[in-house]
Amino acid sequence: MFKIILKFIPLIFLVGCASKPITWKERILNHNTAPVSLAFSEYGDKTNKTLLFLHGFGENRKTWRFLIPSLSKNYHLIMVDLKGFGDSPAQDDKDYSVYDQAYFVKEFMEEKNLQDVTLVGRSFGGGVALVLALMQEDKLIQNKIRNLILINSMAYKQRLPSMLRTLNQPIIGFLGIHLISNDWMAEEGYRLAFYDDSLISKESLKYTSEYLSHPLAKYAYLQTVDQLIPDDIAEMQKRYKEITLPTLILWGKEDLSIRVSTAKKLRRDLRNSTLKVFPLVGHMAQEEIPQKVSVEIHKFMEVN
Repeated sequence: MFKIILKFIPLIFLVGCASKPITWKERILNHNTAPVSLAFSEYGDKTNKTLLFLHGFGENRKTWRFLIPSLSKNYHLIMVDLKGFGDSPAQDDKDYSVYDQAYFVKEFMEEKNLQDVTLVGRSFGGGVALVLALMQEDKLIQNKIRNLILINSMAYKQRLPSMLRTLNQPIIGFLGIHLISNDWMAEEGYRLAFYDDSLISKESLKYTSEYLSHPLAKYAYLQTVDQLIPDDIAEMQKRYKEITLPTLILWGKEDLSIRVSTAKKLRRDLRNSTLKVFPLVGHMAQEEIPQKVSVEIHKFMEVN
């Protein structure tokens, strides 16, 4: 074990090196990063309204698969893997914040010429969606986003969940993610995210574990955790009141990672929003109760 730890010591300091400030100015206005080709899946008729799905931390586009049978009948669905997750490449750099991911999604939307898109973001992906909405308010995106759907979304400064607090410790987190089995991390993550553990899909555990073995995947995880809360979060969260897009907020009442109080605060800050809270549901409503989530999305999209 000691020899293994010695082997990792140089990498620990590489991962922990300071990066440029995680601010709107530095990462959006002064954006200067290598482009990323995001992996994606596409379903439904392209002439229908488009929903673009952004997954949460540690997930991939397959987390949305339970919604496809219902939603693809009426909508054009695009599910992307954010940089460093799923099948999208990880890069040995420091560009993994919500700002960076939002910029990569902006470039994806431009590449695919997507117009009048409804962004569906959950957890970390919800934070990315909020940044994109603010970019549109600042005319950095030209009339491409039509609506927002936020599911258990990251939004405000908060204490990180227990597993992420561990990963955020420079040495302990690095050793933990490299020495603990991928299967264990996948299972623990899902147990934290679900209210009813009996509903956890074995296929979801398999996907999560397998993607952790991809090149630089764990590097991307650690970089994302390290940059999860922007340096200027206090200023950014004040700007949510500027967002005018019709917004549906969906939340699991028993979420231990991002408490339901956040949903209520978002409902107050987003002037054109509605909130639906699901009792006896945790952090991953799209997998724990996909039928109910689909129904709420359908109802929202019928009038927006």
